[in-house]
Amino acid sequence: MKRLYYIISFLVILFSFNSCYDDSSSLAVKEIAEIQVTSNVKDTINLYLGDNISIKNQYSYTGDDISWQWSIGKYTENAVTDQVSTVFKEISTEPDLEYKTTDLRHYFLRLVTTNKYGSDIKYYHVFVNSEFEEGYLILGKREDGKGSLAFMKTLTPEEIAQGLQPEFRQNLFAYTNDGEELGEGPIDCDKVYDKLYIMCGKAQKLYQIDAKSFQLVHVFDYSIYGNDFVPQDLISYDSKYCSEIYSTSPNGGVTKVQIADLEIFPYTDLPQNIKFTRTYDRPNYSASKVIAFIDDVNSKIYASGFNAVDFSFSYFPCYDYFDGREIIQVFFDVDGNMLVYTIKEDKYYLTKIGSTLTSFETLQLDVVYERECTENTTLFNKNSVFEVNDPSSCLFFGNQNMVYKWTYNQSEIPSKAFITLPDGEIIKCMNQSADHKQLYIGTYNSSRSGLKGSLYIYDSDTGKVIGKPYEGVADEPVKVMYKVK
Repeated sequence: MKRLYYIISFLVILFSFNSCYDDSSSLAVKEIAEIQVTSNVKDTINLYLGDNISIKNQYSYTGDDISWQWSIGKYTENAVTDQVSTVFKEISTEPDLEYKTTDLRHYFLRLVTTNKYGSDIKYYHVFVNSEFEEGYLILGKREDGKGSLAFMKTLTPEEIAQGLQPEFRQNLFAYTNDGEELGEGPIDCDKVYDKLYIMCGKAQKLYQIDAKSFQLVHVFDYSIYGNDFVPQDLISYDSKYCSEIYSTSPNGGVTKVQIADLEIFPYTDLPQNIKFTRTYDRPNYSASKVIAFIDDVNSKIYASGFNAVDFSFSYFPCYDYFDGREIIQVFFDVDGNMLVYTIKEDKYYLTKIGSTLTSFETLQLDVVYERECTENTTLFNKNSVFEVNDPSSCLFFGNQNMVYKWTYNQSEIPSKAFITLPDGEIIKCMNQSADHKQLYIGTYNSSRSGLKGSLYIYDSDTGKVIGKPYEGVADEPVKVMYKVK
């Protein structure tokens, strides 16, 4: 009974405090509500880097005792505890806000409105994006031999509703880097996590730029090895775990770039007479780049697998299986099997090597099959630009203005073109969408006035053109890609 008495007494006291609170705060709530602050923007604001956050407020409260505090906050992460917090800093005490954005990120914007009766808080989400965040990117080679970047952004629904049309912008590297230009001999471009890497062989430079803003971060200079090492390829893949980039030289040698250390080192795990590679960077996140280093002087292919000589996993010359052959092309299927197209005694062979590269029972090269190709053998050659399409287990390769589609488990190479581009267009590079449903083709037409590079997009299954071709939108294309965020 005594316990019940205490409970009833506590509830009475609690009710009394609650009544007092309602009496003292009702006026403040009423007065703040009378301010009725409204702005010209929504709670979520999307804009581009360098744009102003521009907010104009309207309010009905007539008192002169209002104070305004604008604060902006951004995520901070404790590297030790992994805890995430938001730190705000005051940026204005005016009713209206004009604030220039300087970083690409998601901000929290807070407005605290105060009068003598109390305060009110309003939050905005501000997403500062880049004009170059997502879209089609073309690395080109100008007539003077230097590199250039052309980019066409993917329009937002709001921009489409405004009637904007997509178009390529030119010279973006110079535009975003105070007039600085890419070096001579552009050969490749690849996105690695949040960075873009552009290789310019003749200049012996590898440019590391921010993938969203195109602003220069670092330049790797291969001339520290002298003029003999001229990088001719860019071996990497799009992943935060890709920490090394490899290159070979037509004069021999292999180097690796340590991204974290910003250093270039000779790669001594391979013979230094290696002169070129064959790589395939699948445009998706489920598979990384697979590599075959090729010694075309001694007809050897160095691939990663089990080496029976010293019982280790490393690059080894496939047990000299391809000695005495002319190596035409090397590519990989989705399961990691290596396919090698070679000439031996004037006959053409397609050899499939198992993904383990060895048989652990016999410690020999795991040759799944070797087939002699007897039809249209020269269509697919050393100069062919090609892309492997995983869903269809086929190979797209180009000759002049034609693209052929070869289901490579068949020995006969098709003679009928899968895609025929307009006369005068010469295929320079190809790439695919992440789902392999679209084929991107970069072409060059020497007779076209002005910019001579074009982009054509086709359906990978049907070969039908998608949308309107983008003709005369770049310099001679070296690499075309759809750059994701």
